[in-house]
Amino acid sequence: MGRVNVAFVWHMHQPWYVWPDSSRAALPFARLHACSAYYDMPWLLRKFDGTHVTFNLVPSLVEQIQGYVRGEIVDRAAELSRRDPDALTLDDQRYLLTHMCGGHPGGAMATSARYGELSHKRGVDRKPETIDRACRLFTEDEYLDLQVLFNLAWCGFALANTSDIIRELRAKDRDFTPDEKDALLEEMDRTVALVVDEYAHAAGEGRAELICSPRYHPILPLLTNMGDAERRIPASRLPEHLWHEPEEARRQLREGLGRHAEVFGARPRGIWPSEGSISDAALRITAEEGVGWAASDEEVLAATLGNTDRPSAHDLYRPWSAAGGRLSLIFRDHRLSDMIGFVYRDWEPADAAEDFISRLKAAGDRFERSDGDAPPLISVILDGENPWGWYADAGEGFLSELYAGIEADDDLHTVTISEHLDEHPPQDELAAVFPGSWIDHSFSTWVGGDEHRQAWTLLTGALEAVKRYPDDGEALEHARRHLMIAEGSDWFWWYSENQHTLDADIFDELFRSQIAHVYMALGEEPPATVEEPIYAEKISRLTREAVGPMTANVDGRITSYFEWQPAALMRTSGLASAMQRSQFVVKEMYFGFDEQNLWLRLDTVTPSAETLRDCRMEVLFAGEVSHTITVTGEHGDGAPAVNGTLCEDAECAVGRIFEARVPLARLDVKLGGTLRLAIVLGREGRVIERWPELGFLQVAVPSREDMVAAWVL
Repeated sequence: MGRVNVAFVWHMHQPWYVWPDSSRAALPFARLHACSAYYDMPWLLRKFDGTHVTFNLVPSLVEQIQGYVRGEIVDRAAELSRRDPDALTLDDQRYLLTHMCGGHPGGAMATSARYGELSHKRGVDRKPETIDRACRLFTEDEYLDLQVLFNLAWCGFALANTSDIIRELRAKDRDFTPDEKDALLEEMDRTVALVVDEYAHAAGEGRAELICSPRYHPILPLLTNMGDAERRIPASRLPEHLWHEPEEARRQLREGLGRHAEVFGARPRGIWPSEGSISDAALRITAEEGVGWAASDEEVLAATLGNTDRPSAHDLYRPWSAAGGRLSLIFRDHRLSDMIGFVYRDWEPADAAEDFISRLKAAGDRFERSDGDAPPLISVILDGENPWGWYADAGEGFLSELYAGIEADDDLHTVTISEHLDEHPPQDELAAVFPGSWIDHSFSTWVGGDEHRQAWTLLTGALEAVKRYPDDGEALEHARRHLMIAEGSDWFWWYSENQHTLDADIFDELFRSQIAHVYMALGEEPPATVEEPIYAEKISRLTREAVGPMTANVDGRITSYFEWQPAALMRTSGLASAMQRSQFVVKEMYFGFDEQNLWLRLDTVTPSAETLRDCRMEVLFAGEVSHTITVTGEHGDGAPAVNGTLCEDAECAVGRIFEARVPLARLDVKLGGTLRLAIVLGREGRVIERWPELGFLQVAVPSREDMVAAWVL
């Protein structure tokens, strides 16, 4: 096969959580992730002498970690963790039970029986009535346990390996003392103080290349020339005022590079453009600021080359030059990156690592080369913190097996991006690039929706206020900083119809607060619209509500356009978390009703009958008695087999789509009630996809009156 270079780029990012002109962080995640993945990743690298990786450290994250270390930033979760349980006010108790009782994905809850017990006692949601009921039920001892367990759940595998207090408290799991709590919090503070130095140490030893992103993580192409978004988004959906502010983009990049150099002693050679977003105009600025390389996604490369499918291995696994030859471009393998982010978390670590290594070798085999050619460069780029909360051991086992397995393979070699470029610079140039991001090679996650338009309108007003300010002094610089924070991608991410978070209202308020402080710094009165919330709660994330009763031919085919038109529609992209992946198995779900039945339809990316030949699908219905419909590979007659507790009562068909009719009485669901279900897909005993990722979808069943009213209409 020959040598294959593998470049892992771990993207470390948090938005600016600190309230304007304050020392208080609205959310504690910069600090909490510092005790887990941000510390774990470079700590683990120490164990592997032959493994080299690239860490992308966004300046807004590094600044907040340093702020915590210097005592300049505080957050309420930390304050309430230190408070004696008998001193908690009712408001304090509400915060603890709302924000610090559960909510950890994957292994954190599973490893603590006590944490699960307290979460169950709190209740399944964060509604005010649920929280107030729990406040009346929780004792002081339970609040103390909750204070400890919340923080303990955020301690990563590095602390689990090195800290006696962490191991002892996890083994104990309940009935903690105030002294034990204090020892835990001191250990966490000590760890936060080590994080930045740990990365500097990894770079100093040659194990890691450190790069950055623009300071507050804006989408540079949208600042530089928003008109580029029209390549994938209709002009009618874009804001009325299209940004064309290259100097705003340049300022974000220049300050990001400068901040990185101040902290780590040298300017980074490369950048990860926020969200992998590139355009010709943004790349020109990047090159002019002295950056040597940047990276994006394979879908952007495919669109650039005019491909309707994936780029060839020869095109994907090599660097290109851009911006008139002044900049090198790397494109990540989207599918391999998704395997780490979404699939392997449910596998045994050794199996996952073996599978990934086999995929790397297969990719290397697809790369055609002749004697003397550069080896392929397979770039795997993804979040360096978000995936690991879903792994049972926070990712330690998988990463350890992966790094060890690559080191043991004579053909595979981990490299930093710059190490590869030093030996094998680009040989071919892209005269122009398709403007896009790592999500669907477009910018639709950050512009093009109703809430996006409102947010960009507010941001445009703040920009105009800055432009018309007459003096070039401290007030203007103060206003510019608030403007730059408001330009960050995260606010627009959570305004997207396809993203959701329980903290969306906080992100909304943070964004509008930064806008208001632009005006206040300039001595102007903020517009009244700044006080109006932009975020509208999307409880079900339905793309379309049900419009009336329905029936369908359960035959696995789309009989007509109108057959499922009355049903509610939900796209799986609307349930996506903070991470994204290139493609889901299930893409749409339809929920229809008549007075006796649920009508269910699932659309898969490839025909369902083909998909389910090597994939098991289970529809789980939650209730006092749980029920299932299970569809597995081909039966004796060549058709998928339908099993589960409802197989005799439900009418099912698998063809181009999956269709089912399920009697509501069998589910013990009445008209006007709520149906709770989840869709789980697995392969070889492992979960590869679950909708939703945790818990169950809650679908309202129309009442009989609703049915009658709909028929009349």
